[in-house]
Amino acid sequence: MKKLPNRLLLLFLGTLFLSVSCLAGGQRERRSADLAEPTPIPTAVTAARPTYEVARGTVTFTLDFTGRVVPVVEEPLFFPRDGLVANVYLDSGDRVQAGDVIADLDNTALEAELVLAQSALAVAEGQLTLSQQQIEQARQAAELARDLSQLDLDFAVQEAGSNPTAEEQYQIDRLTLLVAMAQLEVDALDSTLDPELQSAVDEAALRVAELESQMARSQLLAPFDGEISSLNLAPGRSVAAFEPVGVLADPSQIEISANLPEAQMRELAEGMTVEIEPAGAPGEPLAGTITRLPAPFGSGGGEEDDTRLQFDDATAAFNRYEPGDRVRITTIVTERTDVLWLPPAAIRDFNGRKFVVVQTDGVEQRVDVSLGIEGNGRVEIVDGLNEGQIIVGQ
Repeated sequence: MKKLPNRLLLLFLGTLFLSVSCLAGGQRERRSADLAEPTPIPTAVTAARPTYEVARGTVTFTLDFTGRVVPVVEEPLFFPRDGLVANVYLDSGDRVQAGDVIADLDNTALEAELVLAQSALAVAEGQLTLSQQQIEQARQAAELARDLSQLDLDFAVQEAGSNPTAEEQYQIDRLTLLVAMAQLEVDALDSTLDPELQSAVDEAALRVAELESQMARSQLLAPFDGEISSLNLAPGRSVAAFEPVGVLADPSQIEISANLPEAQMRELAEGMTVEIEPAGAPGEPLAGTITRLPAPFGSGGGEEDDTRLQFDDATAAFNRYEPGDRVRITTIVTERTDVLWLPPAAIRDFNGRKFVVVQTDGVEQRVDVSLGIEGNGRVEIVDGLNEGQIIVGQ
């Protein structure tokens, strides 16, 4: 009775072992199957590369820059002497005619000096006049004395006749000497004037002239008809001689001033034609010409560091623009016609080497190229390609 349960126990354990083995084997098969199945990966989409055809046409290299409308005639305003500003009669924007007084300096001190100088001149002139009068009176007296001596001599000669006695000859000789001595007195009075008196008069007159000149130069006068474009003056301000205090311009004649970098000036030349249009609102352009480039690029010299351009139609320019307006200038530097060209995007660069990728019957090949000018969205192909070839872009 005790052996039967043991057999049952062994049978039960064997059955349980088989069941566990089958279950584990099934899980291993499922895991192996799961690992063997690949994970889906998205297929990459290759972007289509652009292609270009080598064409024949015109390539234009243009240069664009900006400038400012300025008067052709424009001069600085300044006082010709130092001083303090007394009155300012005009302001920026006012129209003037040549000779109009724009401002003046305080002449109070000069006026006082002038009064003293004029008084000194009057005293010196009075002394000189008095001396001249005294000398003139003395000269007249000396001439009268000479004339009396001459009368005595003439009478003695007449009385003595042709054969004077010894006494008569003595009188004649004596009177002759008296006449000569009287003439010496007359001659001496011609140079008796004291030179210091004349020098004093000259010095005083010079001082008066200097003060009058300074007072005359106390006014700031308009040098020509025009418009005051700027004026920096106020009563009481101290100014130095020839120090610019404003600018006078003639707005009826205008041109263009442009400050350009050297790289651009190397591409330009005096006499080149340009097109001019407003910088903020492009419209119908006006034709113009480059008239001056700074040295060493053109005829400009000294302190002229800007490029100047003129309008071909001065009337049209005057009706459209005024000083201070900003403009955009376009000029054709170089133009090549009937040449091969490609867009810039078709050209590749590797360490300075210029090349393109040519596509022929599905085969791509790198080809070195020589380039010319670039402009209007085109690059000139000088060598390396033929018209109609297909170029693969990047």
